[in-house]
Amino acid sequence: MKLGRFLYLTLSLSLFMYSAYGEPNPEKQQALDYSLDETLSKLFLKNLIAIRHGTPSEKQILPIHTKEIFYQRRLNRLSGTLLTPALEISVSELNVDGEKGYIYGFGPSASIPVGGSEGSVHFTAHGKIHYLTRDDYGRKKYGGPIHWTYAIGLKTRLSVNTFASYMWQHMSNGDVYKRNPALETHTMTLGIHF
Repeated sequence: MKLGRFLYLTLSLSLFMYSAYGEPNPEKQQALDYSLDETLSKLFLKNLIAIRHGTPSEKQILPIHTKEIFYQRRLNRLSGTLLTPALEISVSELNVDGEKGYIYGFGPSASIPVGGSEGSVHFTAHGKIHYLTRDDYGRKKYGGPIHWTYAIGLKTRLSVNTFASYMWQHMSNGDVYKRNPALETHTMTLGIHF
């Protein structure tokens, strides 16, 4: 009984599809393929998730390193340019001499391909606002919980959807607090586009 219903529904749907679309038309099929390709290209690889590891670019009074996971949503390329803007949200662990705190960040990002629109190497940059869950590490104090970063670097495609990048990043509180020890880091990133 169940198999009979399944065959009946399958046959009915097939006849409906044939009557709705008729015989295959190569011109219609090509237009459909193009619009499908265009739609898929707009859907896929607009997101990325990645991990970053950073070490200070200058000697610090205590050993410091950062670990970060971030998500980025790529927006449409700006008309008439190679600039592709994006939005980024991140969670980082700041490790100062074995003591840990977390940094939550959000802000814009952008990339420009080197050597034209099909380049596998991109100049990248971002600027974010951050909230530090901890700003006092004994001998190392960051002044307060609100900080800003800006970063510049290069990103290279490893495969269709994987990449690696290097960025130099500056973080400070912009002299909002009495103490403002900037943290400048060299960061390495590995990530995937999806």
